[in-house]
Amino acid sequence: MSKYWDAIVWVDRSEAKVFHVSATDDSKIVVNSHSSTQRLHHQASREGGKEAVDAEFFHRICGALIPTGGTLLTGPGNAKFELKHYLDKHRPDLAQRVYGVETLDHPGDAELLALARRFFNARNHRDMAEAGPNTRNKDTKGAAESIKR
Repeated sequence: MSKYWDAIVWVDRSEAKVFHVSATDDSKIVVNSHSSTQRLHHQASREGGKEAVDAEFFHRICGALIPTGGTLLTGPGNAKFELKHYLDKHRPDLAQRVYGVETLDHPGDAELLALARRFFNARNHRDMAEAGPNTRNKDTKGAAESIKR
């Protein structure tokens, strides 16, 4: 079993599927939103700004990302961008490990795992001894586009 885990997250308003992926293994965690029946996108806060409808949902997703190296965020709507914003604001340690944000409709688990392996293999870091954001190859220009083909 590989010691190196990356993550691909597929997220929409009602659930997130977090796959921990290594070169040879994977595991899946499903995180459900408590407000999944609501169709609100944003809600004005009392201070006049805007806040995510379900910050607790994003907080629980963060818990699943703690043991991972790189992360690829995916999903069909804006939830992936809202999650990235949440990470930037509340968990910069996890935000710095987000290597891509991709729009995907509703792929199956096998498709997500294949995408994750192609994405992280394109980053050329699977055989590194030490996981961590500072030890990665930062040159990924075009990697996401090649995955879509």
